[in-house]
Amino acid sequence: MQKPANPQGTRDFGPKVMRKRTYILDTIKKIFIKYGFEHLETPALEKLDTLEGKYGEEGDKLLYKIRSNRALLNEIDGEKADKLNDIFPNKWIPGDSKLGLRYDLTVPFARFVVQHRNDLTFPFRRYQIQPVWRADRPQKGRFREFTQCDADCIGSRSLIHEADLVKIYSEALFNLGLENAVVKLNHRKFLEALVDELNLDFPVERFTSTLDKLDKIGEEGVSKELVKNGVSKEKCKLLFSLIDSVSLNSENITQIAESFGDNPYAKEAVDELEELLSFIEVSDLKIDVQLDLSLARGLDYYTGCIFEAIVPDSGIGSISGGGRYDNLTGVFGLKDVSGVGISFGVDRIYEILESQNKWPQNLQTSSTVVICHFDKKSMLYANNVAFKLRLNNVPAIVYPDSKKINKQFDFANKTGARFAVVIGESEIKSKTLSVKDLVRGTQESLTMDEAIKRFNL
Repeated sequence: MQKPANPQGTRDFGPKVMRKRTYILDTIKKIFIKYGFEHLETPALEKLDTLEGKYGEEGDKLLYKIRSNRALLNEIDGEKADKLNDIFPNKWIPGDSKLGLRYDLTVPFARFVVQHRNDLTFPFRRYQIQPVWRADRPQKGRFREFTQCDADCIGSRSLIHEADLVKIYSEALFNLGLENAVVKLNHRKFLEALVDELNLDFPVERFTSTLDKLDKIGEEGVSKELVKNGVSKEKCKLLFSLIDSVSLNSENITQIAESFGDNPYAKEAVDELEELLSFIEVSDLKIDVQLDLSLARGLDYYTGCIFEAIVPDSGIGSISGGGRYDNLTGVFGLKDVSGVGISFGVDRIYEILESQNKWPQNLQTSSTVVICHFDKKSMLYANNVAFKLRLNNVPAIVYPDSKKINKQFDFANKTGARFAVVIGESEIKSKTLSVKDLVRGTQESLTMDEAIKRFNL
């Protein structure tokens, strides 16, 4: 007999886990809606040419490709097919992959915008909460299937959108109980300025993909990789003297500007960060926001501000990331449409809240009322009670079997129900409900109207 098991890097979510995940998603979703984002969904499958070339060399290696459902033998001429059949008799040989599972939600969003541009009003704000897949090596906080929770605005270059995303970070992470979270902010032009200042003779994308490994391999590991690419040890020392993580404020932005002198790339970054700061200075940010020049975010499509959120000492890397992208829709035929967005890693946030036990106290209490009974007659009456409760938006179920009342209470307790209703001969005659509060251990007799008010408190 085959033993059932999940594919490595995937998980099942039972009711208790789903209550926690729903709490995370609802918390973030309410804030997205508060900032004017509209709900959107796209298919799990995308054309492979839609996905390839958008995530850098490392990202392309992690794409899940769907094997062709037509054998290669059906797509080539008879003589070549016969030769292949001689080598691999009676074997199904797949053709080229043309489809893939989505790697993130940003590239499908860009594809959606271009495809439906005549139906959209720009600037367009959307939020999207769906699973994505990456052929990664599973480890703590890293899965092959996981949920992303994105918010993007496209069709405007205004930095007020970046400011709103910073405010969303602040509200969402604080409301989830992650008050010690840190939002790191950088600008792609600072990275280009570093390449310029160091006189590196290779593309900025290779530099950023190397620098993006700083958290994993440290300064020594990054230096070794840069040296292999022809960067001198002296330039590596200069690099780490330039990059730092400081609080996002006018004084620190000025100091960074001075360290780069008249570098045109750095000046462009400084100008944008000063404007961004003017939009968020009036806000009461509840978490720390830092300007971190080592933040690279290895994806190739970022062109302006880039973001990352972490929870220090959690043992888990970034829980969110994002940035400004000016050219992403251009690869699909729609040029000069700038966008910016962030993505929350729901699974990583879950792991941190679970390890730190930061869930709300009543999270596992179900709003469903369990109606218990003693015999067939009271069960039929309980069915009518459930009907009336549901009419008044009270979730209710009737215990489906004829078992002792203690067994029915045991079921209600194990499912997390706050209230159980007991129906017996006396309740039928008096047209009342015996309501038991399973949390407080109290029981009282109520009319239907009184019970509905109690359940809706």
